[in-house]
Amino acid sequence: MAYINVLIGDDAWSRVVNLTLLICLYFATVWIYNVFFHPLAKFPGPLLWRGSRLPYMRAVWGGHFPYEIQKLHAQYGNIVRTAPNELSFTNPAAWDDIYSNRDGANSEAFRKSELWHGNPEGGAASVFVTTDLKEHARIRRFMDPAFSERAVLQQEPILQEYVGLCINKLRERSSAEGKTTINIVDWFNFTLFDIIGDLSFGESFGCLEKCEYEDWMAQMAAAIKLHYLSINLRYYPIINTLLKPIAGFLIPKDIIKQQMDYRQRAAAKLKRRLSPSSTIDRPDIVSQLLRSEDRGEGLTPDEVMLNSMLFINAASETTATALTGVVNNLLQNPESLSKLENEVREFSLSSGLTLQALKQLPYLNAVLKEALRMCNPNPIGHMRVTPPNGGIVAGHFVPGNTMLTIQPLALSFSAEYFHEPEAWHPERWLPQAETDPKSPYYHDNRKGVRAFGWGPQNCVGEPLGWAWMRLIIAKMVWTFDLKESDTPNSKIAWDKQEVFAIVIKHRLDVTFAERTA
Repeated sequence: MAYINVLIGDDAWSRVVNLTLLICLYFATVWIYNVFFHPLAKFPGPLLWRGSRLPYMRAVWGGHFPYEIQKLHAQYGNIVRTAPNELSFTNPAAWDDIYSNRDGANSEAFRKSELWHGNPEGGAASVFVTTDLKEHARIRRFMDPAFSERAVLQQEPILQEYVGLCINKLRERSSAEGKTTINIVDWFNFTLFDIIGDLSFGESFGCLEKCEYEDWMAQMAAAIKLHYLSINLRYYPIINTLLKPIAGFLIPKDIIKQQMDYRQRAAAKLKRRLSPSSTIDRPDIVSQLLRSEDRGEGLTPDEVMLNSMLFINAASETTATALTGVVNNLLQNPESLSKLENEVREFSLSSGLTLQALKQLPYLNAVLKEALRMCNPNPIGHMRVTPPNGGIVAGHFVPGNTMLTIQPLALSFSAEYFHEPEAWHPERWLPQAETDPKSPYYHDNRKGVRAFGWGPQNCVGEPLGWAWMRLIIAKMVWTFDLKESDTPNSKIAWDKQEVFAIVIKHRLDVTFAERTA
């Protein structure tokens, strides 16, 4: 006690002053260590960001994190220290070094971060969040067949049915002049929710029939935002621990209620799909997942349920973002839209727009790839952590237990890797751009854009993602002339949208008119 009295004083006032000074001294010491003596001290970045995670958190909570990191890369180069123990990369070579088991400088892909992807509450395992490589491989072993190219082709009738329903509903809304103006973000979501609901649970959510969302869907973006912000609080364990007991009071009751409703409705749909009396016999996603139950390490019903629910959230939201980016850029670039119309309308009948046929259309695929470059639906990247002994990334040794990612927007908009990166140029993805040295896009680093991730933990639904993006855009462009509306929401300034893990999309009003040629 005598030592403590000497250190902080005898009277109350002295103790308050001295404790305050000691706390300030502690944080100043940590800050100095982080900036000058930390194992990552050699990597460039803003002084405040290197010393503390607070600037990082300010960017996250401000909703413009990826855009701020993009600016930092423009200032500091391919590697930026964005927090005391975190690095951001834009060198395309880092894709293999961080995420690949075979092609990079390390013997295996880096693990997902326990802080970012861990499930402290326990429960069923999910391919989206498990950090255990063996557990992830087990789940993927049974999920991959449900999302393979072959499986997607078998699921084509379901995709065609709902995209066709979307087209018919748009026609029904047309005026006597054959026109209708809609918020296309909603209609992408209606279509995607119905498709993935049917594939996952054997029945749709009825969004296209009703032309409206279910209540939980309207709150999904808000729920994802809250989850993203709560994960970032894990950087401060004390604050995270103090907030846990009162989390139920901090989260809006509507979100809690509707998420519980979603879970109950999804469980009921899955129960009907699993019922012995079910007459559904087709190659949808759930039928593939249920086959795994007959094997020793197969998915449990809870795992089927959780992975299906999370896939609905992830697939619908990200695909709607990409498709919105496609239409937003096509409307602002009429020549590009005209080229796409000419290619797609070479089919005399819409029935010719099959998944196999659309896969062969060079300009359609170039348009989608350019949209994924400029409007990446996962703009915050894929967080990983180096092993305890460290690893090599883009030619640099990175110490162990360092958090790191590739920043997609900073890479995609870098003039070092793309010709006129700020401009919409689907031509950069055409075959001649890769083979003709005279092409202005010949030196573009196309492998730097990996919107579905990379390596053994890439997006399991990539084949399905490409299939329904091609089909939805092709059917719309084949059937209608798409035009800018005369409303205040006729275009989106993409970088003005907030990002909370996902892009919080603005409204985009588009006029659909029956095609004239």
